[in-house]
Amino acid sequence: MGSLTFILKGFLIGIISAIPVGPVLMHTLQKSVSDGRKAGFSSGLGGTAVDTVCGIISAFALSGIGDFVDKYTTAIEIVGGLFIMLVGFRMFLSRLPKERRKKSWSAGNFIKSASMGFSNPAALAVMLALFATFRMDMGGQPAWVPVLAILALATGSAIYWFCVSGIVARLGDRFNFKVLVVITKIAAAGIFAFGAILLVKGIISLF
Repeated sequence: MGSLTFILKGFLIGIISAIPVGPVLMHTLQKSVSDGRKAGFSSGLGGTAVDTVCGIISAFALSGIGDFVDKYTTAIEIVGGLFIMLVGFRMFLSRLPKERRKKSWSAGNFIKSASMGFSNPAALAVMLALFATFRMDMGGQPAWVPVLAILALATGSAIYWFCVSGIVARLGDRFNFKVLVVITKIAAAGIFAFGAILLVKGIISLF
């Protein structure tokens, strides 16, 4: 298989891995609507960071990390679920200003999204499944091929979030304050629900 094929596949994996609905998406949508494209994009890049790390683990088959995740999946689900529920609860109680804000890059949005992504062990499982589906075995390739494939993955994910945050922010310009409040409450409820599902799944696995 040609080296270029691996790079193109990495780009596609980056896009596909960012698509599933989850707390990162809900957070990015809410920030794009309430704070503008740059704030939403900084939130989406938190998801890109998660996808990139999971891609590196999948590409180089770091069994040690994989074994760690398998061993402590229950703990990750319980702690991660509680964390995500807390984020959703605080977002639900937050008050939006009467005028729509236009914020720039936010490290806080990035860190919050990345934390929610890393709190979900399913993120690594999805990435491993994608690498298996696309047959991304790069063992016999030169060292630069996996590097470029991971960079392509990160690029694909970042482009996806750039497009999503831009489109949603533009739509958000047409919303009034009441609509923004409703969207924020829905996004917060969605994030809380994802955390609750993760928490319940972890508790059930204890028995």
